[in-house]
Amino acid sequence: MALGITQILIGILEISFGLVLAITESPPTSNVQEGHIATPYWLAILYIISGSLSVAAAKDPKVPLVKGMLAMNVVSSVAAGIAIVILSISITHPRYYRYKCNSHYYSDMSTPDNCQGLIIIFYNLMHTISAVLLTVTVLEFFISITTAAFGCATMCRNVYSETTVVIFQKTDEGLIPASALPRQINKDVEA
Repeated sequence: MALGITQILIGILEISFGLVLAITESPPTSNVQEGHIATPYWLAILYIISGSLSVAAAKDPKVPLVKGMLAMNVVSSVAAGIAIVILSISITHPRYYRYKCNSHYYSDMSTPDNCQGLIIIFYNLMHTISAVLLTVTVLEFFISITTAAFGCATMCRNVYSETTVVIFQKTDEGLIPASALPRQINKDVEA
């Protein structure tokens, strides 16, 4: 259940950082070819669904629910793997926005240095948020694989045996426990 709750919280965190990333890449610094901007949203939806199914399967482990949880965690782990590649490329190939200082948006700034300073602040914020998203995505990757492994262990076993526990009580020598006496004698002892 704790892994499912963690998946839900990671999904909420992904949406939050995705919003900050989208605001940071808004018109002054945006580039239409940025593919990673939508990554946090579709990942967050998958994580929240996987986490919800994991929590539900932990509370009531019915076979269809566990199968759904297993399938969604496999999909989430594949999506997280793809997102790790996208975010790694996004971090390792930095985007520079020096050409933006000539646009009309920054025409009222006093010097080009002020413009470059603002652009660098936006770039550093986006780079940091992408690094945090990458870290959280790697965490989710491992959590979804672990949860899928638990689901597979539940679904892939052939025998569902019950464990019988027998408790033997040691008695003093010569004394016979009441449960070992025949029924008729037990009734006499109780009376």
